[in-house]
Amino acid sequence: MAYSVELDDATQSIITMQLFENVKNTSELRKKAMSGKLECCLIKSNLIFDPFQVVVAANKALTHKKRTTKSNYTEILFNLSLSSNITQSLQTFGVADSDTNILVVVISKKNDTDSAKEIFSEIDGDILDISELSCINDRLAIKKLYKISDVEYHNIDLLDSIVSRIATKD
Repeated sequence: MAYSVELDDATQSIITMQLFENVKNTSELRKKAMSGKLECCLIKSNLIFDPFQVVVAANKALTHKKRTTKSNYTEILFNLSLSSNITQSLQTFGVADSDTNILVVVISKKNDTDSAKEIFSEIDGDILDISELSCINDRLAIKKLYKISDVEYHNIDLLDSIVSRIATKD
């Protein structure tokens, strides 16, 4: 089952996410996404602690007046990263050809219910419930990526730490 959330009212958009495992056509999907033939964001699911961090990155991508990258989808990947280096951000969070567990993100207008379904049908893999993210993410890699100290990790909710970093990145 896909996970959908309305974004900021000003955007009149919704974000829909679907988690996949055992994906066999990641290379093809990546090429299509990079060429613009597949309008979505393909994210390494092991680096996503909670779908809310993607919602925050997407909301920021759609509401900021000035974009740093070429599209809303690359802007989401850029916003997920602490780095101000676009290439590094895209390589860190964007899928590699060899990735088999991926989170697919689609932004659509509120009244558009078909875009996400069409894109998800392109993925040759097994659908997982979004709640399975907690089973496949790599907390140590996430902690390192977001530069979360042991003290912070043990005293503050991990999602709060991640979201605060995404929200305050300039």
